[in-house]
Amino acid sequence: MKTIKGPAIFLAQFAGDSAPFNSLDSIAGWAAGLGYKGVQIPSWDARLFDLQRAAESKTYCEEVKGTLAKHGLEITELSTHLQG
Repeated sequence: MKTIKGPAIFLAQFAGDSAPFNSLDSIAGWAAGLGYKGVQIPSWDARLFDLQRAAESKTYCEEVKGTLAKHGLEITELSTHLQG
């Protein structure tokens, strides 16, 4: 069993229209630069994660994982609490 080591951060509180908070790649670089090892991704903000696309495409899901991996990050959770 593999476990994530190190702190994680919830990205929703930082997501916005200005860099580095407006795309998954740039916010991942920002979070990694602060020493985080994992991210909780809000699934209602398509700037960071497109839930509909993820439901339809395994390739898209692998791309998301790859985007985070290049910054040394892993997904800890997909936050769906606003969708119910």
